[in-house]
Amino acid sequence: MWYGVQVQEELKIAGLMFNWMPSWWYRNYGIEYGRRMYFDPDYRVETYLRKERLIHQRYAPMPVGQADPQPVSLMPDFQNPVTALAAGAAVRYPADNYPANDHLPEARIRALALPDDLSQVFPYSEIDRQAAYLNARLGRHDLPWWNVRGAQNDAVLIRGSDFFGDYYADPGLARHLLDWTSGMLERIVRRNHAVGHRGMVCITNCTVMMVSPRLYDEWLLPYDRQVNELALGFGQEFGIHHCGRADDYLDCYRRLPRVDFLEIGTGSDIARVLGAFPRARVQIILSASFVANASLNDVRREIDRVLAAAEGNWPRFSLAMPDVEYGTPDENLLEIWRCCRR
Repeated sequence: MWYGVQVQEELKIAGLMFNWMPSWWYRNYGIEYGRRMYFDPDYRVETYLRKERLIHQRYAPMPVGQADPQPVSLMPDFQNPVTALAAGAAVRYPADNYPANDHLPEARIRALALPDDLSQVFPYSEIDRQAAYLNARLGRHDLPWWNVRGAQNDAVLIRGSDFFGDYYADPGLARHLLDWTSGMLERIVRRNHAVGHRGMVCITNCTVMMVSPRLYDEWLLPYDRQVNELALGFGQEFGIHHCGRADDYLDCYRRLPRVDFLEIGTGSDIARVLGAFPRARVQIILSASFVANASLNDVRREIDRVLAAAEGNWPRFSLAMPDVEYGTPDENLLEIWRCCRR
């Protein structure tokens, strides 16, 4: 779960966000994830309230978390394996990590067909069930949300690393699986809009860095364009999560009709990205391993370098610190915040 620094006017930039890993919660406070986090809505809300208070207390004076949080109808998003679950993959739910799925055998992948009614398919049916339960119990009207993913991300989760070889050894299988994952994504975007969601549609392109820009253009760009045009047609913003080095893919993404938000990974040329997308909001993902192991001075120098690269574009530039692991010094996170303050 993401925690944004809440007093935006204190920041030089548009935003600063942190995400603490399940292992961090488990080893510091004994908070377990496991199946219960995804199948017990009361436990999930109770845990949310506790986590908000703990973060608020631990990182004061940084304005993150809440001293007096109120219950919300927190949906179970099932994390990365959500589409693999719909494909029938087995999923493990460790106590100290996010869920992880097994890959499907080739025969089951070839048999995949898009469902007529996704609301009757697990885990989407379970998300809706828990949303209705929590709204009734808490007297709220929070809209159920189905996790938006990415075509190749889901294909790799379902097929495993063999999927990359399929582009060359079995392109028919690769096309079939991408058609299925993209079809699922399109149905999810349509359904989210139908129940009232009007926020940004942001696809996850974590695995794009594992293929060449030429292959992306040939195979994946048409799928991303379909989602892009669907979101824009609904009057919604469109974003891309690209957690690797983005430089080689900027020309590819510029072929999309419009990109409103682009999240890029460590090592990306920040100034080049901002110049390539002059109207988009850009967010840089800080390296979790760097922040966990760097000295305070090294953290300060890196944040100063990042901010200097984005200077002149701070109103549309933000930082994200995902995957905060157990052992990451609190002072390093506070130093990131201090560097970003006015």
